[in-house]
Amino acid sequence: MSCVNCQCPFFELQAENGPYSETEIQCMVVDAVQKVAFRQDEVLFLQGQSSAHLYSLTDGMVKICLHTPDGREQIVGLSSPGNLLVGLQSIGDERYAYTAIALTQVHACKINHRALLERVREKGDIALRLIQAANAQLAHSRALMEVMGHKCAAAKIASFILLMTPKSEHGNCRFELPFSRMEMSSLLGLSEETVCRLMATMKRTGAIYAPRGKVEIRDWSQLHAISEGQSSGQLLA
Repeated sequence: MSCVNCQCPFFELQAENGPYSETEIQCMVVDAVQKVAFRQDEVLFLQGQSSAHLYSLTDGMVKICLHTPDGREQIVGLSSPGNLLVGLQSIGDERYAYTAIALTQVHACKINHRALLERVREKGDIALRLIQAANAQLAHSRALMEVMGHKCAAAKIASFILLMTPKSEHGNCRFELPFSRMEMSSLLGLSEETVCRLMATMKRTGAIYAPRGKVEIRDWSQLHAISEGQSSGQLLA
C-alpha cells in the first residue's frame, strides 16, 4: 500500500537513499495500520482506558492531558505531525496514562500495539524507528518544560507562540493557534487573566496580532527578546 504520511516514523523512505517513485513508498507496518479521522474536540482515547493503539498524525494537533481527582483538566503535552506518536508512552502498559483530544480536525494512522511489536521482532529497523520516535518525544517534552520553566509570564507566552509556529515559515507569518486562552493558561501555569492581558500588551507593542484563534507574528526580534526575558517593564510579570 502506498503511503502519503511522509512524516510518520514508519514511512519507508527514511530508510532509502536513491531515486524513487510514489508507488514504491510503503508503510513499514502496513498490516498494523488503520487510517482514522477525528473532529475537533473528539477524544482519541481516555486516561485509564485499555491501551491498544498509538497514533501517527498526518495533519492536525492533539492535546495530551491528565484529569485530576477533582475533575480538573491539566494539559501536559501536545502532538502534531512528525516523529511524535500519540500514545507511545503507554505502548507497554495495559491502560493509557493520559487522555488525548483533537485540538483541530485530525487525520492519523491508528497503529495496533500488538501487531507493531510483532513487526519489531521481525525487523530490527522498526525498533530503531520506535527509539527515534521516543527521542523526538523527549526532545519535544524538554522544549515544553523550558517554556514552562521561564520565571517571567510574558517569556512563557512568547516562547510558547514560537514553539507552536510552523517551522517552515519565514518572516511574518499567520497561523491558527488551536488553544483558548484558558487552555494556554492551564498549560503554562498562569491565570487566564494574565494570558489575556499579556497577549493584549504584545499586540499593542506590535510583536503579534492575535484575533480569536489566530496569531500573526509581526516582529520576530521583539518576540524572541520577550521569550528570553528581555521585555520592557510593561511586559514583566
